[in-house]
Amino acid sequence: MSDAPAPALSADDILPAPAPAPAEPRRSHAGRWIIALIAAVTLLVTAAGVTVSLSAVIAIQNLPRTLVAQYLGELEHGKAEAAMKLAGIRANSGDVLLNDAAYAKITDRISSFTVQSPITRGASTTVQAQITQGDRTYDRSFVVEKAGGLPGLPFWRLGRIEPDTVDLMVEGPAGIQYTVAGVKPENMPLGAAVTLRALPGTYPVALVSTSANFDVPMRAITTTPAGSALSPTVFTARLSDGGQAAARTTINAWLDGCVASHDAVPAHCPFGTYPDNAADDISDVRWQLHTRPEVTIDPVWTTGGWMVESTSGSISAEATLTRKSDGATGQGYTDPWSFDFHGMLTFDGGGALFTPLISDSGPGAQAGA
Repeated sequence: MSDAPAPALSADDILPAPAPAPAEPRRSHAGRWIIALIAAVTLLVTAAGVTVSLSAVIAIQNLPRTLVAQYLGELEHGKAEAAMKLAGIRANSGDVLLNDAAYAKITDRISSFTVQSPITRGASTTVQAQITQGDRTYDRSFVVEKAGGLPGLPFWRLGRIEPDTVDLMVEGPAGIQYTVAGVKPENMPLGAAVTLRALPGTYPVALVSTSANFDVPMRAITTTPAGSALSPTVFTARLSDGGQAAARTTINAWLDGCVASHDAVPAHCPFGTYPDNAADDISDVRWQLHTRPEVTIDPVWTTGGWMVESTSGSISAEATLTRKSDGATGQGYTDPWSFDFHGMLTFDGGGALFTPLISDSGPGAQAGA
């Protein structure tokens, strides 16, 4: 084998490669597919646009009903604060019932409702709803207002909804306290109407101050639309058996104090005497009770207390008479005469208090020698 390199070829020795045969031209469909795709996408977008527009129109047209249904639905599910937000209701410092906690304690609330189509009269549009709450069904109208939108296609919002109210009055002696839905009102004046803003429902009212002498029977109150309550629900204190007994003890003690007096006209007492001769002075009066009046106490509180009435009793007096001209003295006597009394009874921290109002007899029996 020879290690000599092979001789190099010259340029003349290299033959040119044959040129490839020209490819047969192919028909291109790319442009047609792109056009078709664009057309299809345009058609889909257009169709989707039509669908969305129709849905939006329907939704906007139904918005008044939807808004009312949403508000009532929040109440139905106990979401007081969410309903308040929809209705534009803001709780003030004294609105102790306008919150989820108080609304959770009501004994019944809206359980179902149906909403009618909106009705427009002039510039006012309203939606009527039939509401079932507890064992009653009632109608309520809601105002809806335009809030921008497109020509012929307005957007809507709920008009301001004024909360319902719980209206009550508690009558009784000082110191009574109570709760509504477990919350104490900020102000609890006795004998005056108390109005608390509230969402629709029935709110339990409970006495939290207790006394062995009286009770205040209470029950739940169903709200009424603002301003429509003809009168508040009145809760009135009633004497207990123990209160009746304490009252009689106090009245008897008062009357015994009158009898024990040595005055001719004992202060705040239902009887008195005077000498039959204006020239005499009277002193050292001794009273004798012959018949003790029977006392009737109305168990129901009225303005100022519990009314006390009595039957007629009888009393007589013996006294010292002193002649003004010379100081001579003698004993004077009266025949028994009848008297009665009435007044008001109440209780404070120290027990029963009796205030006599009118004595039908008054001073009048004459003591003569």
